Amino acid sequence: MSFISSIRYIKPDGHRAFVAERLKALKEQLDADIYDRTDANSLRLATWNIMHFSDGGSYDRTTESLLYIAEIIDHFDLVAIQEVNHDLRKFELLMQRYLGSDWDYILTDASGNRERLAFVYRKAKVRFLREAGEIVLPEGQEIVAPDQENATRKLQFARTPFAVTFQSGWFRFKLCTVHIYYGKSADSSPEMEQRRSEIEKIAAFLADVQKSEKRSSGTDANMILLGDFNIISPEHRTMKALLDAGFITTDGIRDAATSLSGKHHYDQIVFKLAEKRVKLGASGVLSIFDSVYRSEDADHYAAKSGIKKITHGRDGTARSEDKAADYFRKYYRKHQLSDHNLLWCEIRTDFSGHYLDAVAAGRDPRKM
Repeated sequence: MSFISSIRYIKPDGHRAFVAERLKALKEQLDADIYDRTDANSLRLATWNIMHFSDGGSYDRTTESLLYIAEIIDHFDLVAIQEVNHDLRKFELLMQRYLGSDWDYILTDASGNRERLAFVYRKAKVRFLREAGEIVLPEGQEIVAPDQENATRKLQFARTPFAVTFQSGWFRFKLCTVHIYYGKSADSSPEMEQRRSEIEKIAAFLADVQKSEKRSSGTDANMILLGDFNIISPEHRTMKALLDAGFITTDGIRDAATSLSGKHHYDQIVFKLAEKRVKLGASGVLSIFDSVYRSEDADHYAAKSGIKKITHGRDGTARSEDKAADYFRKYYRKHQLSDHNLLWCEIRTDFSGHYLDAVAAGRDPRKM
């Protein structure tokens, strides 16, 4: 892949050689976790909260991290990305130099916390059907949440959900990505009630859209809802709010913990599919620090990488190697990749066998 040539910009030479070894390990991990478990004709779909992407400062991605991010994305066909920030310079660099002409993207303007939502997709596998929009709840259907004094208030989403219509193979679908409000995690808090209500409202809204399209056109729409829902656990009421509108998922997706601690199930992918021929295949969580920015690499970054953000504090004072290694583990690597693991699934979208079977049997394949 041509973007790998950007590795020549990494200095010093010893660190460049180290990055080359880590990139090789990442490719092997992705090949084993994704390519070896999925069919090349399937749609490989993922969602990733990438943590303040392109926001400068501590979050300014280096050539090294852009190589890792591009390698991860390039093992999928369609990726929903949350937390693309208002400054798009590094995001556009990722798309143009690292992913290149095989890829395209659609993104929102900046909303809550100056964040954008984005879809990046491989043009050979996914087609944008020229339908996209941010979701604003109609009057009377707003989010109802208590304030600090327990008075009710009507709200829109803290970060506006984004829905786009795509086609992959024989499969046409509406894909909506979200980054649900977080706030305090105590079950009794107003912030948790707002979080639960946002999840409930977006799921119900999309279920209503599906019914409306059926009434107006006679055609069932395939709905996929994904993103960072800040789900506490599969048993928590935040997950119940997501599924009560009739969306389904698989055990492998629902039970996948995407926080780096392995304790929280923040990210989810759920489906409300009209197309009965669609089959859900493999799924999983990509552990982003298994091959790159590993904990055991901390001593290398502290002593040999030459990265000043690790070796020195903001005031320019040099850190000891122990403190630099600790900073790498706790902060630097999350700021360069993410504080979320990536969640993915395989959608089998090749219906050609069904179509040919119907023709061979003298049936109308359009009514299958």
